Amino acid sequence: MATYGDRYGAGPAFRPGSLALALGLTVGPIAALVMGLQITTVMKKPDIFEGYRVIEPPPPPPIKLEPPKTETKTPPIETVYTPPVQPLPLPPINPLPTTREVQPPNPGAAIGTSPDPTPAVIPTPIAKPVMVDAFIDPRYQGLLQPPYPPEEQRAGNSGRVVLRVLVGTDGRVKQVEKVSAASDAFFAAAQRQALGKWRFKPATQDGVPIEQWKTMSLRFVLNEQ
Repeated sequence: MATYGDRYGAGPAFRPGSLALALGLTVGPIAALVMGLQITTVMKKPDIFEGYRVIEPPPPPPIKLEPPKTETKTPPIETVYTPPVQPLPLPPINPLPTTREVQPPNPGAAIGTSPDPTPAVIPTPIAKPVMVDAFIDPRYQGLLQPPYPPEEQRAGNSGRVVLRVLVGTDGRVKQVEKVSAASDAFFAAAQRQALGKWRFKPATQDGVPIEQWKTMSLRFVLNEQ
């Protein structure tokens, strides 16, 4: 009778069939793997194609470019017609000069005058217009000098004023322009006097009254007042 130690202490029994099966399962895949690597590493030899030699045609000759031809036009030849020169006819030969008939003078015609004289046209001289300048009306001669400006009189100043006045056709002064003045007060006094008191005989052209500018001069002196 076997003891407990004999059952569990002894090793397994050797089985040859199991060993062969185990080797087959292990070696088979390895052999298959090695054979596959050898098959895949075999390279296929490339096919070599042997063809025919191709002969290339020679290159075409270079094309020569010729310059464009220009047509030279010959100008037409003009023919000028020259008429033949004919000799001038010679005057007739007259050995004896002919006598010229002299007409008798016209007794009714005056000597040195043409038989039908044309009367000369004498231009009529154009008369120049008769101009008469304006002048002070003698009736207003005493009103020429204006009153002395009080401020200039108190200051003891004297002076001179030159005016240009436009005399109208009625003899009155229409406009006054200052040429020169010693002071504005002197000019203002002279302007008021000219516009209000001065009277002229108007200028005339062929007897017709016209407007005219005149230059007038005044002096303001204290000892004459």
